[in-house]
Amino acid sequence: MEDEAQQTDLGADLRPHLFHGDLLQLPPPDEGRPEILPVWFSGPLPALIYPPLSERGVQEGENINLEISPYNLYYGALRELAETADEERSDNLRRLVLEWNPQAALEVCELARLHVEQNVEVALLHYELAMELDENLYEAAQDAGMCEYALAAVEGEESEERLANAEELFRRAIELRPDAGLSWWSLARVLNDQDAGEQAAEVLGQFLRDYPQGDNRDLVEQALTEGFEAGGQPSPEQAAFTQAQAMAFGGDPAGAVELLRPLAEAYPDTGEIWFVLGAAHRRLGDTAEAERCLRRTVRLAPEFTFGWWELSGTHADAKQWREAEEAIRTALEHDPENAIYLCDLGRIRLAQGDREGAEEAIHQARDLVPDDPAVEEALKALEGS
Repeated sequence: MEDEAQQTDLGADLRPHLFHGDLLQLPPPDEGRPEILPVWFSGPLPALIYPPLSERGVQEGENINLEISPYNLYYGALRELAETADEERSDNLRRLVLEWNPQAALEVCELARLHVEQNVEVALLHYELAMELDENLYEAAQDAGMCEYALAAVEGEESEERLANAEELFRRAIELRPDAGLSWWSLARVLNDQDAGEQAAEVLGQFLRDYPQGDNRDLVEQALTEGFEAGGQPSPEQAAFTQAQAMAFGGDPAGAVELLRPLAEAYPDTGEIWFVLGAAHRRLGDTAEAERCLRRTVRLAPEFTFGWWELSGTHADAKQWREAEEAIRTALEHDPENAIYLCDLGRIRLAQGDREGAEEAIHQARDLVPDDPAVEEALKALEGS
């Protein structure tokens, strides 16, 4: 096995390519067992290889000497778990992954959120894997439903099937967190899109009756009083926004900007529009315009932590470290145990020359999710400073 520093390097290389590298099945060793392999695990070991062999100039039938680290095996087990239909094998892989990293479900959910910025379908694969690891993880069910809903508006997708999947996921999210108004609202929106407006209204009304202290009551009340679009179909504006959202985080930020500009003019007080518009501008490299849009986002929706996180990243892109720190600290006020935010704070403090402050933030993240590769990357940056 490689030393700890090399493992961290390889883990950083593998994480973004969980669904893109080669998956190899390694036979058990002739003598002995790897130290990290539990005695109860039997059968071949999956290993995720990146770069893929096809990119290494390896021809069929040739031999290649691969150095396999625990990271290759960990991400290989995750990858096979996501793809295997063998129930017994899935149970063993799930047990193996969770023995190596008890926080694996949360880690994969965080990876999904990062992938949303580039590809909604890849993010959905990660959310599904997170649910494989922990069927009771609310965030995975809710966010996976939002991915399915967004994909339902993409041309060429099976819209009805996507909406049905979203409905099932939102219902599961409600089971897991009954007082989450966002999930009730999401379910009602899907039902409305399925031409079930009366049922959607019943869902909204039930939440307001049963959960007087529930979250996002204003959102639910507005949907109930103002209603959804007649005929069970999203309005042109809603459809344009959903499409723009998928484009902004899916590889066409310029197209997203074109769709969002008229929406921002028509609905100047809608924070969601300004958030996606700011994210699209950031991905185009226009940090000044991204900052303007994201500042408007957090002014309209100050408790929307993703807005503050995206604003912090925009400031960091421009090396505006003081502003970046202010934004990420605000995000942490609303979500103080978010390891990704803490790691970002550590990197920002490190960029300002405050090693002690960076160490405090990154070590706090490590205490929350000690085996998360994102924390390992931050620790590596700290050690290399």
